[in-house]
Amino acid sequence: MRGAVVVAEKPSVARAIEEALDSIGVEDVLVTSVRGHLLDLDLPLAFRNWKGRDPVEVLDLSLADLRYVVRDRESHRHLLKVFRERAPLVIATDNDHEGELIGAEVLMVYRSVRGDRSRYYRMRFNSIERDELIRAWRNLEPDLNWGWVHKAEFRRAFDLLTGAAFTRFLTLSAERRGFDGLLSWGSCQTPTLYFVVERDLKIENFKPIPFWYLEALLETDSGERFYARTERFWERSEAESAFRRASSAETGSVREFVEEHEAIRRPLPARTDDALRDLVAITGRTARELMEVLERLYAEGYISYPRTDTNRYPEGFSYARSLRAAVNAGIVGTEVLRRSPDPRQGRLDDGAHPPIYPIRPYSGRGLLAAVWEYIARRFVANAYFDDALVARQSAAIDIGGVTFGAHGQLLLRRGFLEVYPYQRVESDPIPKLSRGQLLRVVKLELREGKTSPPPRMSESELLATMEAHGIGTDATRATFPALIVSRGYAVKTGKSIKSTELGRALVEALRSVDERLVTPETRRKVEERMGMVERGLADWRELLRESLKEYRDLLLECVGRWENLSGKLAELISAPSSNRIEGSGSSGGRRRRGSLRPS
Repeated sequence: MRGAVVVAEKPSVARAIEEALDSIGVEDVLVTSVRGHLLDLDLPLAFRNWKGRDPVEVLDLSLADLRYVVRDRESHRHLLKVFRERAPLVIATDNDHEGELIGAEVLMVYRSVRGDRSRYYRMRFNSIERDELIRAWRNLEPDLNWGWVHKAEFRRAFDLLTGAAFTRFLTLSAERRGFDGLLSWGSCQTPTLYFVVERDLKIENFKPIPFWYLEALLETDSGERFYARTERFWERSEAESAFRRASSAETGSVREFVEEHEAIRRPLPARTDDALRDLVAITGRTARELMEVLERLYAEGYISYPRTDTNRYPEGFSYARSLRAAVNAGIVGTEVLRRSPDPRQGRLDDGAHPPIYPIRPYSGRGLLAAVWEYIARRFVANAYFDDALVARQSAAIDIGGVTFGAHGQLLLRRGFLEVYPYQRVESDPIPKLSRGQLLRVVKLELREGKTSPPPRMSESELLATMEAHGIGTDATRATFPALIVSRGYAVKTGKSIKSTELGRALVEALRSVDERLVTPETRRKVEERMGMVERGLADWRELLRESLKEYRDLLLECVGRWENLSGKLAELISAPSSNRIEGSGSSGGRRRRGSLRPS
């Protein structure tokens, strides 16, 4: 394919492709790159003045009204020059929906120079390892995956139009009350905030309930001691009555003892969502930071493509290469090289990418090293180690006619825990007992407690909640927790996220108009439509129109009721800026004139 031009999504990937092609003697092929999206979608120029148009009009715009703008001018100029000199085009952008859309943008520029019938190819790979790139070069596809392209186009247009319309309405309404900041809204951003607000309200509205229980220290004939407890009593009088009965006995009798073996399953192959949730909990860093680290490790050739919803390895997967990377990094010893891979496979397959796996050792330090080590350890734990095995113990003991329970655990086989320190399973056994065995009551106490509120929402839990409700995708989900913090709607303290007064007031005000403005159900329906587009089951333009109409109706409802709203939001946006956001010194930044793309 002499004279061809290969366009990658990142300069580092372009360098790897060039080296791979050089190694097999491919000549007269130019490898270049863009830097992410080449083009972007924007509102018509007539809508640049926020006050000049009714926000509802934004949702009346059609796709034909929107305009493409050059996002990366330097790459655009470079490609125009290259495409005049070289053909055919080989699109080598990342192998996901956004990469496919970037490839379509490159194709648009290419055909503006070479014409609509110009030939092009698609090069697909899931790592920048040399053999993978050579395989991809030798198996070029004749077309883009237009289901992916249209899904990404749907998402981009939908997020632009709904985000701009609602954000303009909220911001301009607040401005009339003297608020000089941005009140942004997005169909993923706002449900993310809603989850945090709901947890905070549960904590604040929680009323502890007192309870009582009995605790006994027991001893076997051989001197082994352990504790046993009753179930909770919700009435103090019942607990005191049970205490008097149990106090009359000097020994307890074992009514039942059960010991069952149970496997602690090794982790599945790493998907993006699973890896981010774990890494947020392990490192305390934000999911957005960690996603950037994963992408950097991929771009530099240390791991496979990190945006994947697959947790099973394909037939013919080369395990040995990744195992050698882990051995060379000192994750496991050389004795593991003698083992055959036997992975625990999941059920998810996005049809495009394998799970995330290590490719070569990372020798640096800091956060990148910690993330790479997690990926390597998870791979080895999954494919080369057994499940752990524990013995679960439980006993029922009668003391003066009152039933006490005791529970213990004995770790019988460490299995994958030898190489996977992120999951801890400790041995805390009770003695092995037999039915009818007598136990000496060393001490008996009546204790009081009270129910506890749920904990603050952690970012790891928030990501899991978003996935469960269909908010965002494996490629976008990591951005939204950080986004609501940057908007001033939430603050992050340690590993927990807490809503600010402004964030809570915004959710409560929107919910008083219509719950669909904040709850995840409406966005989930939009995501389902995008899935239909991806599978080619419907025209993406028609489904986009349906989705925009639903949100237009919601915006009209909001417009009709907003001026009559009272409460905390009205107070906050009329208050001095220093009082608007609890725990934050900003209202999320001043409004940026022109088009806005909150998501």
